[in-house]
Amino acid sequence: MKYLRLCLLNMLLIPAIVLAHGPSRQKVVQEIEINASADKVWKIIENFCSIEKWHPGIIKCSADNGSEIKSVRTIEMENGEKINEVLFKHDPEGKKIQYGMQELEAGRIIKGLPIATHGSTISISENAGKSKVQWKGAFYRSFPGQQPPPELTDEACIKAVTKLYKTGLDNLKNIAEK
Repeated sequence: MKYLRLCLLNMLLIPAIVLAHGPSRQKVVQEIEINASADKVWKIIENFCSIEKWHPGIIKCSADNGSEIKSVRTIEMENGEKINEVLFKHDPEGKKIQYGMQELEAGRIIKGLPIATHGSTISISENAGKSKVQWKGAFYRSFPGQQPPPELTDEACIKAVTKLYKTGLDNLKNIAEK
């Protein structure tokens, strides 16, 4: 009888536990081939704040310690939104930059992007004189519940981040191939 009660209790609790789960981590990977050497492309993006020069959606950037690890940059987007990001990795030899939202910012809703937190990596590789630039990121949607409105679903988040990365990479290609 005790076993039967325990089984019934578990049957009642399991659906509640499953429904209590918040948003799951989403990922986006965008790549572009650029008809320029990896060194040339790296020179364009190597500075943690150079994003304001190659990403058309970013109008201003300032960093407290340049491209030093743990440097915090504040980027201002076209819509006026300001986001603080911290530099986790800056590898000139491997041509890789890794950054994410500052811990104090994590969970804050970003206007214009339906995400609450993110971490991103931009890496460059070269083959036969051409570069492949990969920009990948992981993030959580800003709506914490199970039934988000259409503009805050996982799909809307993936679409928004994909557009952000693609826009930046397309412009990077235009600049590097000049």
